[in-house]
Amino acid sequence: MTPSTELSPGQKLAKVLADEIPESRIVEALSNALTAELVNRDGTRSPDHKTRLAAAETALAYRHGLPVRREETLLVHADADSTVGLKERLAHSPALRGLMRKLLNEVETSVIVDT
Repeated sequence: MTPSTELSPGQKLAKVLADEIPESRIVEALSNALTAELVNRDGTRSPDHKTRLAAAETALAYRHGLPVRREETLLVHADADSTVGLKERLAHSPALRGLMRKLLNEVETSVIVDT
């Protein structure tokens, strides 16, 4: 088998974008956004922190990569006979209550076919 030299759709798009929008133009836009200012009603200028923060996050994401996203993993082990502690856990865990609501909703809305 010979490897295909045809570009994938993503590679084609990246090439067209690189030709159409040179990196220097992107760098200039980010640089301008890092120094963005707002014009207040009285005519004074103040830093546009929202735009500056978004530009800084974008620049950092491209330079160093995105940070690792943290996710909460909730493990529920509820036996039919061990519901004694379940009420206590539900009282202290909004995440567990949400999970239980979601599971109950899925069960109640699904069509159950008896064989």
